[in-house]
Amino acid sequence: MFRKINVYRTIVSGFIAALAFSIPVYFFISDDKYSDSWLLFVGSFLFMIVIGVHTVRESKRRENESMLALAFLSHATTITGILISVLFSFILLSLLVPGYLDAGNADRLLNGEPVNTIWDKTDGLSFEVFFAATVINFSVGSFTGIILPFYSKRSNADDPKGSSPLQHYGVK
Repeated sequence: MFRKINVYRTIVSGFIAALAFSIPVYFFISDDKYSDSWLLFVGSFLFMIVIGVHTVRESKRRENESMLALAFLSHATTITGILISVLFSFILLSLLVPGYLDAGNADRLLNGEPVNTIWDKTDGLSFEVFFAATVINFSVGSFTGIILPFYSKRSNADDPKGSSPLQHYGVK
């Protein structure tokens, strides 16, 4: 399964997805208001679009590839993008939040957060960013990686590798 992955295209697409995620994250960190947390979801939506474009392009490039291989390829790109987006988020937090790497409290804190926010040295700013970079990006990337290979293939009937377990359901 790993032999079918083009490492260069996977890393480039993961890098572009992480960069698209990091642009709204930059504005969220620099504004540091809880009411602007919708920017994190915009970043995850951009991440999903880049993963989707990569999946559709790979599906068209590999016409006779099985659906499972395309889903695996998309998940590999998603995980690569998540690792790079976590790295970009850490760099952005280190640069934009003075005192983030020090032992004490940081100088920039999340403002207007609800009472049940997870408390850390930034009052939840880093938690919000890292949660979006990992959990939300994995959710949207996995959704895209599961749905789009099945959507972008034109016909599953002539797939010799058995594209789905219910392919011959009802056929006698």
